[in-house]
Amino acid sequence: MFTKLKELMRKEVLILLRDRQTIPILFIMPVALIFFLSLALQGIYTEKITGQKIAVVIETAGSSPKSLLLEKKISAHKLIQRVGRPKGYSNDRLFEYGKAHAVIFIPDGFDNGTKPVEVEFDPVLDAGYKAAARSLITSLTASVVMGIDDMEAMAASFIVERTKKNKSLPSPLQHSVPGWSIFAMFFIAVPMSIGFLREKNDGTLQRLFTYPVSANLIILGKLLPYYFINLIQFILMLIVGVYIMPLFVKIPFTMGAHPWYLVWVTIVVAAASTGFGVMIAALARSPEQSSALASTGAVLMAVFGGIMVPTAVMPLVMKRLAMISPMYWAHQAYMDVFLRDSDFSSILPKLAALMFFALACFYIARKKVKWM
Repeated sequence: MFTKLKELMRKEVLILLRDRQTIPILFIMPVALIFFLSLALQGIYTEKITGQKIAVVIETAGSSPKSLLLEKKISAHKLIQRVGRPKGYSNDRLFEYGKAHAVIFIPDGFDNGTKPVEVEFDPVLDAGYKAAARSLITSLTASVVMGIDDMEAMAASFIVERTKKNKSLPSPLQHSVPGWSIFAMFFIAVPMSIGFLREKNDGTLQRLFTYPVSANLIILGKLLPYYFINLIQFILMLIVGVYIMPLFVKIPFTMGAHPWYLVWVTIVVAAASTGFGVMIAALARSPEQSSALASTGAVLMAVFGGIMVPTAVMPLVMKRLAMISPMYWAHQAYMDVFLRDSDFSSILPKLAALMFFALACFYIARKKVKWM
């Protein structure tokens, strides 16, 4: 049995080596996706994780001590990035060209209540940042008017924040590295199914069934080479994420408290992805059909599974729909390791869902191959 399996695997490897374009694409594609999408989304994730500084133009009408003090306090705050107004730029033009997010005008006499401090925000500024900036300006203005040196420090004695660190939103690398690695692993169904159909069309598969070889052994012989390719894919993508991408994306890639859990997660994810490939290979009727089914299926699973858009920012309906995708369970398992420092017992249900998907794919493929 082992000899037969070895020969089946050898045949599959030889077929893969003849196609000199497919294998490099399987490794180049996820690297390119990780690189460019991490760079493209760096700003969005950085804002969510570290807090975006709001670019503000501050203008003061008078030169009273309190006006200058308020100007100094606003400029020095960690949430504020003070910028100058380019010559000839109105407020609308400032916002249109992205030069500032807000304009603050401090009138003479604001401290005696005759004229309020005026604030104009960019209409497209995120509502959360707008509310935070408005609250900040109100607090600083009140502290200057009331003669309180540090309003925030005084308020801290009345309010204690016990919010836990947000562990639902990954960094760009924590999302992109496992996400696009999973996508590439499922995308392996394309070359697998095309190779399978070629064998069917040229009679190789039929000749295999004339030998004393079981359908299970044939599926296993086609599965293992691609399975090992999937494992190598993830290892290389992890190396890229840990050592190369932090040089370009200024956020380090963290492995989590239990990085050794990655072994079990990757073994199961690779089984699910190669199972998907075997199922497509068994169901398709032509190479064109197999290519369309595999690529479309992988893209749809990525869309629903939180690979293209993080589930953390999805509406509730989409979060529930995401659960129909095996890529969702795979990505969440990796997030448990990289982001949430979860115990293995928390990861097991996700691995169980992936194993169920893999076994279902193997069962369908076996039934189909048996009667081919």
